[in-house]
Amino acid sequence: MAKAKDNIKEIAQILFLQNKLSQKEIAEKLDVAPQTLTRWAKAGNWDSLRKNLLTSKGSRLSELYDELEEFNRMIKEKENYKVADSKEADARRKLIMDIKALEGRYSIAQTTSIGMEFCEFVKTAEPDLAPRVLDLYNAFVNKTIENAKWQE
Repeated sequence: MAKAKDNIKEIAQILFLQNKLSQKEIAEKLDVAPQTLTRWAKAGNWDSLRKNLLTSKGSRLSELYDELEEFNRMIKEKENYKVADSKEADARRKLIMDIKALEGRYSIAQTTSIGMEFCEFVKTAEPDLAPRVLDLYNAFVNKTIENAKWQE
């Protein structure tokens, strides 16, 4: 019984995160009390997870580029400016490294979108394999979110 409840909880979380359904809609689909779903969402911090999923790579990159541009402008406006001092150069180098790291990875939203398409393919192509693939996919998404500290 506990295993079935855990499966329903995982399905509810996936529906909440990927399909942007309300808690009420999910409760109705899964025949779960709305209060139970609210408790699961609060305990699992689903709102924060959803926000992280929706944070686009492009908007994060734009913010970093804006920050770098503003930083360079502030340095150049300093009195007697010739070159950035070592502290400024180090801060600029870190910003540039953050930009390069972000440009080279997929966002959680992109990863999720591709993964959901693959899961739908598996459901059609190999229905018996689909539950295991979905379990692994959910674990992968959760691990990706845990590791995505730059999106918090």
